[in-house]
Amino acid sequence: MKIPSYDDLTPGISDVHPRDTFDQVTRLVPCDELVVRIVRRESRVPSPQSRVPSPAPPAPSHGSRPPSPDPRPPTPELYASIRARTDATAVALMALARDFSPRIERHRDACVVLDVSGLGRLLGDPHGIAAALHRTAADRRLDIRIAVAPTQTAAQLLTLDPMIRDAVSVTDDIEAALAPLTLGALERLVGTETSWEPPAASRTFDALRRWGIRTVGEFAALPPDELAARFGQAGLAIHRLARGVDPRPLLADPGVPRFVQSMELEWPIEELEPLSFVFARLLDPLSAALERADKAGAAIRLALRLVDKTTHARVLQLPAPMRDPRVLRTLLTLDLESHPPAAAIDVVTIEVDPAPSRIVQFSLLERAIPSPETLATLTARLNALVGEDRCGSPVLLDSHRPDAFAMQRFDPDERRRTIAAVEPRERPPVVLRRFRPPVAIRVANDHGRPTQVAIDRRGMPGGRVEQHAGPWRSSGAWWQADGSYWDRDEWDVALSDGSVCRLYRDRETGRWFLEGIVD
Repeated sequence: MKIPSYDDLTPGISDVHPRDTFDQVTRLVPCDELVVRIVRRESRVPSPQSRVPSPAPPAPSHGSRPPSPDPRPPTPELYASIRARTDATAVALMALARDFSPRIERHRDACVVLDVSGLGRLLGDPHGIAAALHRTAADRRLDIRIAVAPTQTAAQLLTLDPMIRDAVSVTDDIEAALAPLTLGALERLVGTETSWEPPAASRTFDALRRWGIRTVGEFAALPPDELAARFGQAGLAIHRLARGVDPRPLLADPGVPRFVQSMELEWPIEELEPLSFVFARLLDPLSAALERADKAGAAIRLALRLVDKTTHARVLQLPAPMRDPRVLRTLLTLDLESHPPAAAIDVVTIEVDPAPSRIVQFSLLERAIPSPETLATLTARLNALVGEDRCGSPVLLDSHRPDAFAMQRFDPDERRRTIAAVEPRERPPVVLRRFRPPVAIRVANDHGRPTQVAIDRRGMPGGRVEQHAGPWRSSGAWWQADGSYWDRDEWDVALSDGSVCRLYRDRETGRWFLEGIVD
């Protein structure tokens, strides 16, 4: 897109564009983690100090009716009642945000920004977190707009655009979400930024409108070098906001209680065993503070300052709210065993994200399951032993590739919900028990059709083929160079020993394999 030159920026007659007045001006709140912006949905009334006297009405012409007198101006009692309602709403918004995250920054009286990156294990994906926020706000009779985005700038823009009518906006694609927003939303966001002078920002937006730019996506598509040459650093900073880039990290409200413990070591520590004793000294007071506040930990944030002046940071999302210091120490130690720091440790800092304590209600009709503390410890030990990508619950992928699956975290509650959601069947489902890797077999065939199966392993099925179905030919991944290409013919056969198996022949090598047994 070509940007006009300086001559195009000189209008014949200067235009006057009105701007909204805000009660309080603060800087933006950026962060690289998942953030939520909550804003109250109601009209803004200017304060008495910001009132500007209206111009005198023109004299009535001959034969016209005189204008109606001006309505009665707002009284101080009206402004006091509006301020009282605003203060009550601000307190309610802060109380709502404190129930979900300890890292909160307040923007004016009717807007808060909070970091919810540690709630994934408790509330699920960003859509689940937004739904929980909206449900809690509805229970408290709060009419708010919620935006969940990877950056705080994107979350703020999603709540400022009047064209978005949804009360909840969730996105992980910043570019696609911000592209259709109007330029007025970006101008309102810049109005809360104190690093620029208002005339400079106003001139920038006036020029953009004369160029015919109406959306944030059109502005973000402009080349930044030419924008900097025409508008300077202020224009370049506005362009970064249009792309959803945060100018600075989140500054947590000091009035929100945080559960943080830190210790500066006399001598650097390199081994995990002495470091576990440091964890015990820090986690014991944290657990006591959580118990006094009737809270539990939803996530643990560990920051290790190393001797080379770098920081080794880890975030552990807990499967359930817990505050047992021994369990938390074990989880931290096992996580560092899998992800060790690169140098010796000088300073240890632990922060716990609070969550409401869980109430355990046992049932006489259901089988008891291990406690979340026991499952979390077992899962952490398995992750340290075999790796995080090899421990969890398998999930089938929507792919033609044979035996394609992925691993997700193990959640027994989610498994029970999945089983309860399945409709009862009159006949049990057919299950194929796969062998990983497939078992090499010898197959006698008649014109490509298997007639006899022989396996050298004891206890494996084999014998004469009584019935067969196939072949089903499949191939794929020929475009990849990592050796994942497959080309084979599959057969489902019933053997003379009563077993039903799935066989396949590799068309590249001509060898036969037993892929699984049908139950």
